[in-house]
Amino acid sequence: ESLQAMVEALWESGRFSFDTETTDLNAMKARLVGLSFSITPGSAWYVPVGHREGKQVSIEHAISELRPLMEDPKVLKTGHNLNYDVMVLANHQVNVQGIYFDTMMAAHILGRKGIGLKNLAVDVLNQEMTPISALIGSGKQAKTFDRVSIEEAIPYACADADFTLRLQGIFEESLREQGFWDLFQQVEMPLVDVLVTMQRHGITLDIKVLLDMA
Repeated sequence: ESLQAMVEALWESGRFSFDTETTDLNAMKARLVGLSFSITPGSAWYVPVGHREGKQVSIEHAISELRPLMEDPKVLKTGHNLNYDVMVLANHQVNVQGIYFDTMMAAHILGRKGIGLKNLAVDVLNQEMTPISALIGSGKQAKTFDRVSIEEAIPYACADADFTLRLQGIFEESLREQGFWDLFQQVEMPLVDVLVTMQRHGITLDIKVLLDMA
């Protein structure tokens, strides 16, 4: 019921930020653990689908509810490093459309040095975010996100969607003011789809041309 209410709110908004929590940094290997969404700065939802323990939504049900929303090009989506999240969802047969804004790409175009979400939260919003290592540990002792409790995951994942939404508002204004908006919207953002397709299907190379260039 709460999933349905969230989906209705996302439809009504017509635009939102989202993030995925997974088991692996490699999007092709990653299993989906949860998704977070935000339409208003300061608030967000978390949909747990793949934690080892705790009451959650089945991944099949969540995907069936979210697919029409994620595949509607008229509903605008914002994310941080959307390449990754779109790849993960593509592996669950969700073809994300309406890709509007990538805050990592925007940060790069605007010349920022630290373009990770945690860095940007500090530099731009003056907010400290919980590092992932606080939840899963680090190095060889690190556990996968599916072993993190849902209670711990909620504030962490919600912050990802929330802060991405906040940054989008600031960066969009900067891109427009500095004359980068057309480049961003017409050249950079459409490349997300292209890169995801290349990564999922591979590419062919003309080895002779590369050898000649070398």
